[in-house]
Parts: sequence; C-alpha cells; structure tokens
Amino acid sequence: MFSISQKSVLPIALILLGTAHVNADVAQAIPEIGDLERWTAFSLGHGQNFSRAFGHSLIDGDLGLAGNGNFLIRGYATVNGDVYDRSNGTVLAIEFAVITGTIFDNQDALLDNGVNEALAASSHAFSLTPNRPNTSVKLLGNEAVTITGAPGETVVLNLKNFILRDNSSFTLQGTATTTFIINVGKKFSLSGNSHIDLAGLQWDQVLFNVVGTGRKVSLGGDSIFNGILLANDRTVKLKGSAMVSGEIIANRLNLRGSGQMVHPPIVSQ
Repeated sequence: MFSISQKSVLPIALILLGTAHVNADVAQAIPEIGDLERWTAFSLGHGQNFSRAFGHSLIDGDLGLAGNGNFLIRGYATVNGDVYDRSNGTVLAIEFAVITGTIFDNQDALLDNGVNEALAASSHAFSLTPNRPNTSVKLLGNEAVTITGAPGETVVLNLKNFILRDNSSFTLQGTATTTFIINVGKKFSLSGNSHIDLAGLQWDQVLFNVVGTGRKVSLGGDSIFNGILLANDRTVKLKGSAMVSGEIIANRLNLRGSGQMVHPPIVSQ
C-alpha cells in the first residue's frame, strides 16, 4: 500500500544520484488510473453478490471493496494485507480464513474515488487508436506470440478475444520506457499452463482493459498473468493454481483453489 509514496520519492533520488532513468508506468498513458495501482485487488462491487476467496487462495496485499462492499473469505484463504470497506459493506471471515492486516470500515470517499478512476481509466484506454494490426489472440496449445514495443512507445491493441490454453505464451517485450494498453471486448481466458510474460517490462507498464458485460474473466490451471487487469463490468475468477503478479480491478472477485494475487514492488531499471 506504500507504492504511491515510493514512486513519488524515487525520481528525485535518481536525479540526485545521476544514475538511471525513471520507469514508464501505465498512469503516464492513462492518468485517470490515479492511485489505483496501490491495490492488489479492487472490487467495484455493483449488484448484491459477494466477492469471494475460498480454499487456499491468497491475496497478498491490500484489498479495496467499493460498491456493496461485500466480501466472504473462508476455508484456508488468506488476505495478507489490509481490507478497506464501505459503510454499507460486510466482511465475513469464517472457518480457518485469515486477514492479517486491519479492516478499515467507512472508507466510502476513498473507495468511491477508486470506482470513478477505474471507469475513467477504462474509457480512456478503450478510446485509444490501436497501432498494431492484431484483432484477436487465440493460442490453443504450445503456441507463442511476442509483441514488441520501442523505447518510449505506448503500444495499443484492440482485440475481440484473448484466449491462451495449454502451454501457450503471450510475451510483451520492451524497455523501461515502453507501455502496453490491450483492450479486449469479448472473451478473456487463461487456462492450462499458459502464461503472459514480460520481457524488459514491469507489471505496472501493462494494462489489459476488458470492456463490456460479457463472460467472466477466467484464469485457471497453472496459468500466470503479469500486469494490471481492469474488468469493471465483469467478475474475475481465479481457480486451480492460477497466479496474478500485479493487480486486478474488477466488478467482483472470485478466488478458489490455490489461486494467488501478488502485488510486486516496482524496481528501478
């Protein structure tokens, strides 16, 4: 939860030392994302359903619960961080589930601001003109695709579907000053041992923006996701041993099995 202050101090330190350049960040291309990068997981919470974490699932970092503010954690699931809830919300931890940090109630202003940022960020990202010809990514087994961005470039893709299965890999390659904005209009699914890899990039340089009220966003099997996943109108479901390294912003969260969300630190390059 301290990424904001760290990032505001880091550029000054680099200038004083005269060493490295400052990393790019999605917020430079989409400033509306504001301070949303502080969260490991953020739920907009439209409707009455609970966000859920069951089994041995893990949210490693802070969780924001906007909207209805409802969250149920059970089994051996863990939130290794703080939970921020609205005044109308309910956080239930049952069986052997653990929240290691503090539950902060009545955080309406902070969370409502996060919702506004998420909506504005998605709208801005979707309005960008694509500069790559890809219209869909569908890798159905042992396939690999690499998309490369130049230094200082913001690469924009508008895709109908993003589907990875069975040992397929999708690699984004760039430098510390490259950013990627990938809009997806229909299905987003990772399964099997599929993975999204970053070469020369960090998670906060990559945004997947899933728009519309279509199917659930599904991350299953032993799949790996690196980046920021924004799905304001959808439920994001983690199951099996799926791993997220970065952040998820969604209408609702549904973690089962041994799914994990981890918010890595940002390391200067």
